[in-house]
Amino acid sequence: MKKIWFLVYGFAVLTMISCQDDSITAEEIIAKSITAHGADVAANATLDFTFRSINYKADRLGGNYVYQRQFLKNDLPVIDRLDNKGFVRTVNDSVVSLPDSLSTRYSASLNSVVYFAQLPYSLDGDAVILENLGMDQINGQDYHQIKVTFKEDGGGEDHEDEFVYWIDATDYLIDFLAYSYCEDECGFRFRESVNRRNLDGIIVQDYKNYRSESSDPVLEDLDEAFEAGKLELMSEIKSEFPKVTIKSAP
Repeated sequence: MKKIWFLVYGFAVLTMISCQDDSITAEEIIAKSITAHGADVAANATLDFTFRSINYKADRLGGNYVYQRQFLKNDLPVIDRLDNKGFVRTVNDSVVSLPDSLSTRYSASLNSVVYFAQLPYSLDGDAVILENLGMDQINGQDYHQIKVTFKEDGGGEDHEDEFVYWIDATDYLIDFLAYSYCEDECGFRFRESVNRRNLDGIIVQDYKNYRSESSDPVLEDLDEAFEAGKLELMSEIKSEFPKVTIKSAP
């Protein structure tokens, strides 16, 4: 009789856990992750950092944003600026007229760097499509596995890219992500977060960047290849010298 009771009890517990897993939506998981990464602070703050020897700035205040990068080209100072109104490039303090193709390319590359540096800040946008793939484990740790795709309308130049995020089931921080892309060529990447820092409530982290030996891997299964040591480390994505400046909300 005791055996039967334990079996019934065990089944009930498993059913309860399953229902709990199913009850939380992808939108709720992403909202928790955005909060855990410090979006409430980042909404009215400036993040300065260096990526591949170029200085970047992500400035937000009251729903407005300015993304900016500065570098030298042919010994002349270049500033790329992307804000709510659009993209502008200045060279030696003079605005440069660019064809739409170049403006779109420069804007996308600037946005991409800030996007990865401040994940998952923008994953609650209107063009974002979220799918809860359920629970997963990496190295014995439980994760929510969330797939992210984008609508063509509002999804930007790279709206066909797909992402999968592994979000820690306890602290809701992003530990791993995988994505597919098609630029000059198509490919797949898997990233592991490292060097996590908390700067005045904003999480800043770097990533180890891996690629798959397979030419057409299943995106959500790349964690298994990672655990098996079958991914090749290509590079490290570093947000160097990060600095946060908190602003007063309007």
